[in-house]
Amino acid sequence: MTVALLSSLLFSSCKKDNGFEKTELGFSFKHCTVNRNTPKANGGDIIYGQMKILLNNKQLIHTNYGEPARLFVIEKQPRVGSIDEFLTTLHLGDSAIMVAPADSVTKFLDNVITKPTDKIYFYLTVSQIISMAEVSGQEAERQMMQQKEEELLTNFVLEKYDKAEKKPSGLFYINITEGSGAKAEYGKRVLVNYTLTDTTGKILDSNVEEVARKGGIYKETVRYAPFDFVLGDDGLIAGWSEGISYMRAGGHAKLVVPSRLGYGELGFHVIEPYTSLIFDIYLLKVLDDE
Repeated sequence: MTVALLSSLLFSSCKKDNGFEKTELGFSFKHCTVNRNTPKANGGDIIYGQMKILLNNKQLIHTNYGEPARLFVIEKQPRVGSIDEFLTTLHLGDSAIMVAPADSVTKFLDNVITKPTDKIYFYLTVSQIISMAEVSGQEAERQMMQQKEEELLTNFVLEKYDKAEKKPSGLFYINITEGSGAKAEYGKRVLVNYTLTDTTGKILDSNVEEVARKGGIYKETVRYAPFDFVLGDDGLIAGWSEGISYMRAGGHAKLVVPSRLGYGELGFHVIEPYTSLIFDIYLLKVLDDE
């Protein structure tokens, strides 16, 4: 059974207009399934799950069905009749529909044009509820690990890269060769060669075949070629995008990226959590200026 079919069956009995609870704030809510024997959400909790958002219950705006993610952080003291108050009625495993006036939920609608009379429909299922206590504990641990990492990283940079410039974000930028070509700017396509290492000098990744072979990470299935992408693309880590934005075509720079601007507390593939990264970047071209 496909995810689309599963979600369709899940809400098929719930799409009728009857059974909605309406509030003075203009919202309408309806439980589709209720699991009274599982934990219930409270103010301050985080709800993870799957959600489908439709404009006027027809046009699909967003869906993450098949890939549960963080959906809502509930206000600590929800207003009566608000979405947050309704979220506190949900249990782990529940499904529900929320209907809201379009102008009241603009924070969930990127680049969506709506009219004052439009309604936004949220179809959601709850996969996980993280309590305030868990959030506080995780946040305290995260801050401690980040502080420890950044202290070690600062000492590392001071010892090895005395010309490094620390940016307000925490990124360390080392300009090795100043480029003479067009400046890289957010929204422009750029062509880049790169090598990624950790602070021990171990090569973790490169799009240059010679470097990959030297580092023992060469794979026959990988196409080694300059990386062509749009600077500022959401799929790229923040430290990478920021660092390249300081460069001009023909330039070579080294970026020392703390984990909070990289892959954070989760890591990624061979990159361990809270790992600082060092990128050697060669900006070959700024394509939009040709």
